[in-house]
Amino acid sequence: MNTGNTPTRAARHQLWLGLTLVLAGGAFLLDNLHFLELRRILPFWPVLLVALGAARLLTAAPGDKGEQLIGGLLLGVGSLLLLRRLGWLHMEWRDFWPLVLIGAGVLVMTRRPGQAGVFGKAFGSVSQDSLDRQLDVKAVLSGQQIRVQSQDFVGGQLQAALAGVELDLSQAGFQRAVLEVSVVMAGLELRLPADCRLRVTASSVLGQIEDKTQPLPQASRELELRGSLVLGGITVRH
Repeated sequence: MNTGNTPTRAARHQLWLGLTLVLAGGAFLLDNLHFLELRRILPFWPVLLVALGAARLLTAAPGDKGEQLIGGLLLGVGSLLLLRRLGWLHMEWRDFWPLVLIGAGVLVMTRRPGQAGVFGKAFGSVSQDSLDRQLDVKAVLSGQQIRVQSQDFVGGQLQAALAGVELDLSQAGFQRAVLEVSVVMAGLELRLPADCRLRVTASSVLGQIEDKTQPLPQASRELELRGSLVLGGITVRH
């Protein structure tokens, strides 16, 4: 993780979330003032996924395959849903689910033998201990269980798409750490030390961040959760 890029990426996520809220609020206001018939526009909500995907592709750093993959997934899913809404695509999920297998096959072919490939560890379940002070986790179509044991942990970044990730920080040593996440149609379960507070600044679009932590009264440590969640779920507990 390049810590110098973290504020920039977080600022981009904050900008897009703010813009989405402003546009949504403006649309509801115009509907209340009878300048706009919102019920005619709501069926085209997949445009939001298309816009988010295109924005992530355009703002992704060169070589950031994880960000490009997430942007492509959002753009592709949004486009399919939009075409179906417009009546130009008469297909159900049962018709095009094989596209998931095709995508998985492409990712497998792009990996060199013995290496995790451009999208990190994928396909299958991975369980590992980490002594790194900065995490850089990418999970695609996979399940990962990671237990951080570094006593000088500062945070890192985690990208998950169509995956399930369990991240255990209960044994990590830190006073304040920043974890930047990008979760798209995936689930993340995060476990914190008992004396650690959670601070959430991440944005959520059609997703849920559930804080089940009960920090001790004398809790002196803090984990800040930044980034974005789209069509997924994050659960944090002790």
